[in-house]
Amino acid sequence: MPSFFDSVKHLLPAFLTGNALQVYSRQYPSCFFLRLPLLVYLDYVFPCLAVEDVICLRRANKVFYLITHEPSIWRRFLSRMNHHPVIYLRPTFDYSNKDTYYEAEQIVTRTVSLDDNWRANKPKVITRMLFETHYEVLDMSLLPGGKYMVASVKDRGSYRYYLMLYILDHPSGPQAISRIQTFAKAFRLQTRYMKVGDEYGIVITFVRRRFNNGGPLNVNLSEMSHEHPLDVYPYFSEVMVYFTPMDVIEYLSDPNLVWRSTEHIRRLEEQDSPFRLCSSFEITEGEVQHVVTFNNDGVPWVALVTRDLYISFFSCGQPEMIVLKCSEHPDFHSQSICGILPLPKQKQILVVRQCITVEFEEWVVEFYDFPTTHAIQTPTNYIILKSVVPNSLLKVHISEPLIPDPSPKFPKLQDEPLPPISLYFESRHPYGLMHYSLWPMHKAMPDGKIKYTPRYIVDPTPPPGGPTPEYELVKREARRHYAHQTCHITEPQVVHVLPGNYRAVYYTTSKDDRRASPSMIRLRRYLSPEIQKVVYPERPGDNSLAFMRTERPYHPSGLYGTIEIELEDSKAFSNGINAIAWDESLGRICVAVEGELSVRILDMGRTIEPDQRFADWKVRMSQEIAEQDCWHSKDCIHSRSIPGWWEHWFG
Repeated sequence: MPSFFDSVKHLLPAFLTGNALQVYSRQYPSCFFLRLPLLVYLDYVFPCLAVEDVICLRRANKVFYLITHEPSIWRRFLSRMNHHPVIYLRPTFDYSNKDTYYEAEQIVTRTVSLDDNWRANKPKVITRMLFETHYEVLDMSLLPGGKYMVASVKDRGSYRYYLMLYILDHPSGPQAISRIQTFAKAFRLQTRYMKVGDEYGIVITFVRRRFNNGGPLNVNLSEMSHEHPLDVYPYFSEVMVYFTPMDVIEYLSDPNLVWRSTEHIRRLEEQDSPFRLCSSFEITEGEVQHVVTFNNDGVPWVALVTRDLYISFFSCGQPEMIVLKCSEHPDFHSQSICGILPLPKQKQILVVRQCITVEFEEWVVEFYDFPTTHAIQTPTNYIILKSVVPNSLLKVHISEPLIPDPSPKFPKLQDEPLPPISLYFESRHPYGLMHYSLWPMHKAMPDGKIKYTPRYIVDPTPPPGGPTPEYELVKREARRHYAHQTCHITEPQVVHVLPGNYRAVYYTTSKDDRRASPSMIRLRRYLSPEIQKVVYPERPGDNSLAFMRTERPYHPSGLYGTIEIELEDSKAFSNGINAIAWDESLGRICVAVEGELSVRILDMGRTIEPDQRFADWKVRMSQEIAEQDCWHSKDCIHSRSIPGWWEHWFG
C-alpha cells in the first residue's frame, strides 16, 4: 500500500482551495475530513501522532471526537510504553471488545498522567472518591490494574463477617458484585489473577481463627489483633482458598448495566455465588505468619510460614502438604522468617530471615530449592544485607515481579528488562526504611540485544572445602544482580510501606501509637532510583518521544515526597487506618478508616470514565456517517486514491 502522502497528495489542493471546498460541499454535504477513508487515519495518520496530539485532535469536531476513541489507536500506544512500570492487564482483557473498548485509552492516559505526577517534587491526588460499603472494612487487596478489589468486612455489631468483591471502575460507579460469609475475621488477604483448570479467574487466599470446641461465649476472637499470639482459650487457624471465574465477574459487572436496574437485579438473582472453595487447611501449631499464593506450572499453590522456621506448601485441591524447614545456625539464638516470595520459574523460594545474637542481628536474604518432599535444607544462595543492633527489624515487604499472562487477547507489549524484586525493610533504632533491589539475569545475544530471563540470584553458598575458582566466578556474576537503593530515617515516626517494584507508598504514624489501627500522620510517595551495578547493561533507550511530545520527566531531587491530600481526608486518616491497599501501575490508593462504613479512593493518575450519553451519541454518529455513504461506501469519491483500500478494510 502506498504511503499516506503519496495516497493523498492530489487531494491536498482540494483541501486548501476554497472553491474546491465549496464544490465538494455542494456534492457531498458531510464533513470534509470524511472524504478520506478511515483506513488512512488509522493506519497512516494516527501512528505519527503523540498522545497529546490525539487529545487535541479530539477537540476539532465531532468526527475526530468519535474516531479518536478507536481502541486500535490506543493499543499502538500501549506497545510503545517502555520505561514505565509493567502494565498488568487482566487475563480476559480484549481491547477490541465493544463493551470495554475504552479501557485501552484509560490505561495509556492514566499511566502517562501518573508518571508525570509521581516524578513531580510535590505529587498530589488527582481525583478522590468516597464510596459506601455499608460494612466496616478490616482488610483489602487490589487486583493488578486496580479494577477489582476484594475486602474483608464486618457489620457494625461485629456479628457477621464477609468477603466482598467490588468493581471500582464502572460507568455507574463502584459497586459490590458478590459476597460470601466467612464466620470470622478474614486477614492476611491475598488475591491474584490465575488460571485454574481451563478458566481464568481470581484466586483469593485468607486466614481466619476459630476457637476449639466453640470457646467461651464472652470472647470474640475476631476482635483481637492477629499480629500476636493469644493466651486465651485454645484456638486454631484456617487457611482458605477461593476461586472466582472471570466470566461470571464480567457478566455481573457489565459496563452497560445500571446498578439496581431491573436487568442488574435479574442477573444477580439468576447467578449462583461465584465463590468456589478450592482448598482449606487447619494449622494447629503456631500462628500463620505469612501467606503467598503463586502459580506453579499452571496449578495454584499456597506457601505459608509457621513457627518461625517452617514453610508449608500445598496445591489447591490436593490434600497433602509439603513442609520445608530452614536450617539453623548455632551462633544465633533466634532466626525468624520475616518474608517469603516463591519463584516458580526458577524452582526456588526467596526467604528473608532476621538472625539475632546477644550483640547484633543480621538481615539475611536466602534462596532455597523448591521442595518435593518434607525436608530440612540449607540455602543455595545467601547474602547478609545488614548488621544492626538486636531487635531492630520490624517488618519486611517483598514486591512480586508480575509478568503479564501471554494471552492472545493481550496487545503485544514492547520487550524491556523484567521488573526487579524490591525488598523494603521497616526498622527501628532509629525508625526508618531501607530498600534493596534484585535485578533479573541477562545474556548478551549475537545481534547486540540483551535477553532477560526471569531469574534472580545473590551470592552462592561457599562449598564445604572452601572457595574455589568456579565459586569465585559464580559469585562475581551474582554480585551484578543486586544493589542497595536508599535508606530513609523517619525518627520519631514509624513507617508503614506498601511495596512496588519501581514505586512505593508509605505512611507514618507516631511511635507511641500502639493501636491496631494507628493514626496516619503523613502519606508519602517513593520512587526507586533504580541503581544498578556498572556492569549491568543499560535499559533500552527512552522512546517516550514515540508517543509523547516531550521527554519523560527526570527523577525528582527528593525520592521521598509528601503527597498532597485534601484536608477532609487528612482529618479522617487521623482517626486510624483499618486497611490500606494500592496498585503500582495505576497509582490508586484505597484507604479504610476505623469506624467508617466506606472506602476512600485516591487516584494519582488522571482519567475520565465513559458514560451512557457518550455511548448513545456514538451510535447515532456511526449511523449518520453510514447514511452519508463516505467511509462505508465502495463508490466513495476518494476510493481510487488508495487502490484496494475497500478490500483491505472490509473484505
